[in-house]
Amino acid sequence: MTYQTLEQSAHDGEPQELYRFAQGTQRWLYTSGQVAVDYQSETYQPATISRGRLEQGNELARLGVEIRMPRDLAVASLFIAAPPEGVVSLTLYRRHAGDPEFITYWKGRVAGSRLSGAEATLKCEPIASSLKRPGLRACYQLLCRHVLYSSGCGALKDSFRVDGTVAAVTGVTVQVAIAASQPDGYFVGGMLATPTGARMIVAHTGVDLTLVAPMLGLAAGDAVQLYAGCDHTMNHCSSRFANLDNFGGFPFIPVKNPFTGDAVV
Repeated sequence: MTYQTLEQSAHDGEPQELYRFAQGTQRWLYTSGQVAVDYQSETYQPATISRGRLEQGNELARLGVEIRMPRDLAVASLFIAAPPEGVVSLTLYRRHAGDPEFITYWKGRVAGSRLSGAEATLKCEPIASSLKRPGLRACYQLLCRHVLYSSGCGALKDSFRVDGTVAAVTGVTVQVAIAASQPDGYFVGGMLATPTGARMIVAHTGVDLTLVAPMLGLAAGDAVQLYAGCDHTMNHCSSRFANLDNFGGFPFIPVKNPFTGDAVV
């Protein structure tokens, strides 16, 4: 029998679903069934996971889905302290017992989370919703408008990477000995990264780095990568990155409106 026939059958339908969460090279694979499932060379492990109802309509913002799971499930743990850096995507596969092939039932990304007791609810939006969002155009401003290490910035990320080892972790403060090899503030606006995620660095003094949010699971002895930060001024672009050709700001804007005398910045 075909998937459509089984889907419409009140007697023969026996749905099985797979939840594939991904972020970069990381994968979290679950099935709502009672036994593990192999699909496309990946193994989906049984978990207490369920979803809300899917709807069809013209308003993309209302076509999301909520995924409920235990808060100690690995993918849910990413959202406990703060949202992870980067996009966590979700692909939902579905089939019926007796049908050998899964279909791609829904695809999107995790937009937020809600915790209640021992349960976590991940709020997901369809992938098409990103196509409907208006984006900011280039702004006429003093500071560089480009995101550091983006294609517009052009600075090569690995050229400003320093590898080190965590000496101690206390809340949002991480001590990395190699950080002292650079002047204080060098990593402010940059990142501390591990194979499982990254956090922006908001303060840097000697070996002490302050992260924008705690990084769960980070412990003494872990290997990390530190990336130089930028304050988006022309001075940093030139002296630190030698990247002045790609500077996205307008440093010579007059600070006074020539018609009214009011400040324009």
